[in-house]
Amino acid sequence: MGTKILKRGMRGDDVRDVQEKLHRLGFDVKADGIFGEETERAVHRLQTLFGYTVDGLVGDGTKKLMDAQIGYGWNAKLPNAQELALRAQGKLPGTSGGAGAEARHYPEETPRSPTIPDARHTAAPTSSTSHVGGGAPRTPKR
Repeated sequence: MGTKILKRGMRGDDVRDVQEKLHRLGFDVKADGIFGEETERAVHRLQTLFGYTVDGLVGDGTKKLMDAQIGYGWNAKLPNAQELALRAQGKLPGTSGGAGAEARHYPEETPRSPTIPDARHTAAPTSSTSHVGGGAPRTPKR
């Protein structure tokens, strides 16, 4: 059985866990266990920043993205948060994305890895079946 996809209107500990992660990533979300407008808005913003399908759903892809970015110390409140997210996707001149994309401006008091993962690789589902909903990475335009 697949992972539960969380969406607006749902309640419970799974929602609270997502809200706590969003808060750690710098989004203004209360961890009340209710997937409401505030949570959906934060999920949309995260998905937009990292080039995911913006559907407001939290499935495997978005969950893996949140976990990876927490591990890398990314935070929506960093002055260069959008630049770092674009760099992770290889969308800035001179970047190829992936784990080698530098993130030089993390707060000094929180030592983290100096890299930001490529969201298309770290948060993509591992099965070969197509992924619908839950923030699946968009296919890059060539």
